[in-house]
Amino acid sequence: MSRLNITPSPDFNRIRNTLLLKEKPDHLPLMDFFVDWSLMEWILDRPIKLVEYKAGDKVFQHPAAKDQCEFFAAAGYDYVMARAMYDFNLGSVTDHEDSRQIEGVGVIATREILDSRQWPWQKQDGFCVENIKDLAENCPPNMKLIVQTADIFTHVWEALGFTNFCEALFEDEEFVAEVFRQIGEAVVHISKKAIEAAGDKFGAFWYTDDLAFGTGTFVNPDVYRKYLFPYVKQICDMAHEKDAPVIYHSDGALWSIFEDFYQMGINAIHPLEPNSMDAREVKEKWGDKFCLVGNIDLDLLSRGTPEEVIQYTKANMEKLGYNGGYCVGSSNTLTDYVNPENLKAMIETVLGG
Repeated sequence: MSRLNITPSPDFNRIRNTLLLKEKPDHLPLMDFFVDWSLMEWILDRPIKLVEYKAGDKVFQHPAAKDQCEFFAAAGYDYVMARAMYDFNLGSVTDHEDSRQIEGVGVIATREILDSRQWPWQKQDGFCVENIKDLAENCPPNMKLIVQTADIFTHVWEALGFTNFCEALFEDEEFVAEVFRQIGEAVVHISKKAIEAAGDKFGAFWYTDDLAFGTGTFVNPDVYRKYLFPYVKQICDMAHEKDAPVIYHSDGALWSIFEDFYQMGINAIHPLEPNSMDAREVKEKWGDKFCLVGNIDLDLLSRGTPEEVIQYTKANMEKLGYNGGYCVGSSNTLTDYVNPENLKAMIETVLGG
């Protein structure tokens, strides 16, 4: 049971073929990589159970696999979202002093500090994929797991501090390269273990790592090409060996690196922030190379009315999904401040409720 006026018919082949631009689907798929627990509970009209998983010395809370699978199926998705449990963060962006470090000079200010102790990404037991195994066991027959893997670039610059990171690119390039190597290899290793945990329920990778803001990339794209993209390419290759697509999430204007995404083997682009890129222009220029995902304005989902969401969603389906190659979702993630009535409106518009 759910609050939605839809008849779900989950089929991973629908979303897979859409992501790979193989055919126009019977209806456009829904896609979001994060749905807040409160929204899951509202849609299911009941509490969900939270369970704990341990990775090293850290404990993570996570919706019970059965409940998470039930939500994604009941809400009309063709997949269940999964992510390995690990935490490479050295500070919190919500803490004032930590935030100042992340923006300026971070915890790992120098190569000497990097070499002075063991960091989270260096710990053999610092991650957990048991939750992925549980999700695979509970995943409905016609659905598969889309596995999120994430944040090599973000973890690097946050560890060094953004100002210090930018200076080190000129003053101590070997230091920057070593941090990228350590974190990149760790994320690739965890991604491999996630595929193994998912087994035959592995359906796709969703790599998330913000590389841009409203008018362009945070750093010269050559920095990504030299230090980041070789690891993303390894993740793409792992997925393609399983005949599985790869979605890339980054906020901001990505025009200068679309060709790099294509050459790496990225199949779909998310979230197409409305204030950063004109999604129609992306469709016109890159719609034959990438499936487009998202673009339903998060602010509208949070503060608009259901009728406004319905009209916005219909307009997007027409301008981006006329020939397939588009999955409907938020322009970021489905956070706890999204109005559940607006989420209901978006889903029912897509699925004909």
